[in-house]
Amino acid sequence: MSRIVHIAIKVDDLEKSTKFYEDVFGIYQTKTGHARGHTSRHMTDGNIDFAIMVYDSEDEKEARLIGKGPGIHHYGVEVEDREATMKKIEENGGKIFSDRGEGALKFQAPDGNYGEIVAVGRYKTKEKIPNKIVHLALKVDDLEKARKFYENVFGFKHVITEKSRKHTSCHMSDGFLDFALMQYDAEDKDESRWAGDGPRIHHWGIEVPDQAAFAEKIKTAGGTILSKPGEGALKFRSPDGTLAEIVKEGRYEEKKQRAS
Repeated sequence: MSRIVHIAIKVDDLEKSTKFYEDVFGIYQTKTGHARGHTSRHMTDGNIDFAIMVYDSEDEKEARLIGKGPGIHHYGVEVEDREATMKKIEENGGKIFSDRGEGALKFQAPDGNYGEIVAVGRYKTKEKIPNKIVHLALKVDDLEKARKFYENVFGFKHVITEKSRKHTSCHMSDGFLDFALMQYDAEDKDESRWAGDGPRIHHWGIEVPDQAAFAEKIKTAGGTILSKPGEGALKFRSPDGTLAEIVKEGRYEEKKQRAS
């Protein structure tokens, strides 16, 4: 089965964003480079490559994919057979966005969100930190259509579908990460619009040992807590403007157990 190995966010200030993720979560730098009109600083929790990107201009073709300003730009899936996966993407209603010769080949799924496929080993696992990235959530308009795409193309497995806080979440798994497809009852609800209108990558989640302590660390480092105290998935906005959440250890393992 294919595996999610990469999450990329678009920000305005590379150093400010870097400092926040280093100081709060211990996510550490691996390399920094410039290509295709943007600077990328790659960081990691040891398992997921977490890239912070600053574009030279908001007029860059790739910058415009998610609109102006900060946001979660795309995610990356490691696949064994690139050509076969490209074919599956198109057969299942997706579109290839990048030049077909690029190492990180971007595509747009039928749900409107952007991802990329990369060869096995492009993002190598490294020394693990205590806090682990465990979750990625996409906002979609058609839950079943989106689910079918990710099942057919990448082999992601359905875990559980549940309703909470005015939206339905279809949790899937690549065997490591919880991959949630969310359909909100209406676009006028606060949480639906926290990451912007319409389909988009909504947030990512990181597992921490003490939510209350990390909520304080987030606030001290310039972030903003958006969720009500006591929620199992406590959402916050980073100083760079992107949306994420902190969850207790084992939250998504519990979902698997409930579904089994």
